[in-house]
Amino acid sequence: MTTFKEQIHKDFKNTFLNENEFGRVCLWNGKELKIVEDARLENELNQTQGVNVNKKIIYCCETDLNPRPRAYEAVELDGDMWEIVEVKNPIGHLVITLIRRTS
Repeated sequence: MTTFKEQIHKDFKNTFLNENEFGRVCLWNGKELKIVEDARLENELNQTQGVNVNKKIIYCCETDLNPRPRAYEAVELDGDMWEIVEVKNPIGHLVITLIRRTS
């Protein structure tokens, strides 16, 4: 019998991250990673004096990133540098909030 947590992890990986559903493959520090991007966010948020902040939230399997990312770490996502603001770990997956400052 499958536990509730095992079923959530299976559904997350097989449905949510499925490239025919919501997922896509990105390059995370030069390595392929299946993710889903949160489409609810505004692309650019004005910060101050002509500096804009892009914000992005991505979801991925916890086991696909080793070592686990940490807040304030710089990462390369699809060729662009981003700063990790927060990493959450709900049941079996990671929710990673990224920002990038531009002018």
